[in-house]
Amino acid sequence: MTVGAVWVYLRRERFESGSLSITLTNFALATAVAMPASVMVQFCLITITSLSLTTVVSWSLLLIFMAIPYAFSGVVVSLALTRSPFPTGQVYGVDLLGASFGCMGVILLLNLLDGPTAVIASGAVCGLSAIAFAASAPSEDRQRLESRSWWRRPIPITIALMVFAILNSMAPVGMRPILVKNNFETYALGVYEKWNSYSRIVASSPTLHFPDMWSVSPALSGNMRIMQAELNIDGAASTPMSHYDGTPDSISFLQYDLTSLAYRLPGIRKSAVIGVGGGRDLMTAHFFGVPDITGVELNPIFINLLTKNPFYKNFSNVTAVPNLKLHVDDARSWFASTNEKFDLVQMSMIDTWAATGAGAFSLSENGLYTLEGWHAFFGTLNDDGIFTVSRWYSPGNIDETGRMIGLATAILLDSGVKDARPQMFVASAGKIATLVVSKKPFTPEQLRILHQTVRSLGFDVVLAPDQPPQSPLLRAITESQDRASLDHVMDGTFLDLSVATDNRPFFFNQLRFLSIPRAAQRFFRKTLGVGVVLGNLTASAVLIMILFISILAVIATILVPLRDAARACPLPLAVAGSLYFSLIGMGFMLAEIALLQRFSIYLGHPIYSLSVCLFSLILASGLGSLTSDRLKLDSRGKLQTWAILVVAYLVAMGKILPIIFQHTTGQDRLVRIAISVAIIMPLGFLLGFAFPTGMRLVEAVDRQPTPWFWGINGATGVLASVLGVMFSMALGIHVTMLLSALCYLALIPAAFALLRMRQRIVSRVAVAEFEGELPRGV
Repeated sequence: MTVGAVWVYLRRERFESGSLSITLTNFALATAVAMPASVMVQFCLITITSLSLTTVVSWSLLLIFMAIPYAFSGVVVSLALTRSPFPTGQVYGVDLLGASFGCMGVILLLNLLDGPTAVIASGAVCGLSAIAFAASAPSEDRQRLESRSWWRRPIPITIALMVFAILNSMAPVGMRPILVKNNFETYALGVYEKWNSYSRIVASSPTLHFPDMWSVSPALSGNMRIMQAELNIDGAASTPMSHYDGTPDSISFLQYDLTSLAYRLPGIRKSAVIGVGGGRDLMTAHFFGVPDITGVELNPIFINLLTKNPFYKNFSNVTAVPNLKLHVDDARSWFASTNEKFDLVQMSMIDTWAATGAGAFSLSENGLYTLEGWHAFFGTLNDDGIFTVSRWYSPGNIDETGRMIGLATAILLDSGVKDARPQMFVASAGKIATLVVSKKPFTPEQLRILHQTVRSLGFDVVLAPDQPPQSPLLRAITESQDRASLDHVMDGTFLDLSVATDNRPFFFNQLRFLSIPRAAQRFFRKTLGVGVVLGNLTASAVLIMILFISILAVIATILVPLRDAARACPLPLAVAGSLYFSLIGMGFMLAEIALLQRFSIYLGHPIYSLSVCLFSLILASGLGSLTSDRLKLDSRGKLQTWAILVVAYLVAMGKILPIIFQHTTGQDRLVRIAISVAIIMPLGFLLGFAFPTGMRLVEAVDRQPTPWFWGINGATGVLASVLGVMFSMALGIHVTMLLSALCYLALIPAAFALLRMRQRIVSRVAVAEFEGELPRGV
């Protein structure tokens, strides 16, 4: 969008000479058409990761075509702000109001339509804006627009996009991805496909094959064949749905999976499953005779498949399980609010590896693997209840399991246990490790059953109360007698095994930023292994690459083209203005990233955080921008008071949010959304004053360099979006929030400098008017 504004500046003679209404109509229409066209081109590109020039070219093309609609929209916003007869604050405020409602509308669109159709519908909305711009034109300009060919007029194009959206949503062969996460999709017609705001689910037709299990025991006959359907999640993750004919034999294979280990223990009468998926864990509990089973699933598509879809309901036959209760909710909120108590709570392999709109490291599962989250689950157990978690495991680097074991140790230490070892049992099989943690020390009978099961099924014991861990690091973790000693052990490791909290909810990332060079060195020496750290190294390299590309893009498309605008103004104005707009761009984006990450845990999914946080921030910023035209920050006292209020609110949020979240996590999602809006709106309102205030101060001195300052604001915002993720991962979300506060604190001297320049100009004008050199009011 900033590139669009730069385009307007560089071609200002052309844009200033043409009709504003016609230009706005043209570029709004270009945005409308570019949206679906951009997605279509993206679907046609082969974007895989390989060390080749082809990869660089394909990804560059992807980024370029992805950006085109936003560049066109940047032209529209830039012209509306700089050439319309309305005050800057009013235009900017109205633009933000529209954007805020778009943030909430995206959830509605994605729940009603598939992803590509939602983009086409968004293009139609842009078409409506083109119609509005055309309607606002003078009669002469309207006649010129109406004399065009139909394919250049806004009404026919908008209607065509609406029809395209309807047909695409109904047709089985419309716009759809061909390559998804390095995998070509060859699904035949008639395959079930459903999108919502969480994900895209594709259910295959059932086939007869060897059971698809996480960690199969060698004791299971290789001749076993069952009917299973694959439920694919966002192109990479998947969960199987097995056929149940009402007899134990049809699901007997489940007893050979390591994830079912805890069900061997006696006395389990009531269990709960976190993440229902295709129903495998529900059927495991049923096979082992648990009479009361509860399943909590975030994604309603899975529940609809299991309970309402005519084919998959009868295929899975989950509804035939007696005393089965299914809840569509985020697990953490549901467990925090329920009064039920369970003998066993199971969470097996809950990770879709699906990045979200809130950022590539804001995985939808982050909130399930934090200390606060596990406290919510642990708190629903009976006095002798069992909590079992299964995660990926690297046989060549068993220390990676320390993240899960350390989290379990922290839970037990927080509950008053001095020695966590008697209450933990971990077994492994292949690439899976299963943790079984009890609220009380395991009895000799329970240990006998666990050991016997592991031996008979050919699994391995990683640690047990009567068997020390295979790794010195795991031994040091489990022998920690308090949180301080546990944290000390974690801090001294090459891997980041620290206890994941809501402040640093990045359980899946085990690579410290300072360890990246060492990890890269080990990778090139082929001594790194193939565990989680290899994926973390790849992800970190991508994040660094994105920062590098962002810097190059900002320099090439914003700073270099606008350098003449900076040179054209006095040096003090260039320095003070650049500093002011850099700080508000950096400060706003750091606050936004921190809020997105913090509220994604509270609201249960990053898509809610993205929509609610942006809606609140943008809506309130728009109101603040509108208010800034009447309540102008035109004195040192007002500027300083405003900046201190922003800083104080940001600092207070870092302290108060954990307390609010702790006491309200169990509330209904609508209540939590209302609380979120109430918390964020005051901050957004205050932040809305910054941009129009800066523009007024600069324009009072010299209007020529305003494009440069706009570009600086956009450039620093782009870079801060990447830096914000890095700061949160390395130091914690609260540090990102504090850095945002520091930006607004540093804003005070820059704002004062601009104010002094403005006052000098006003003084000179007043003197000139007094001496008769200028007419009054000029």
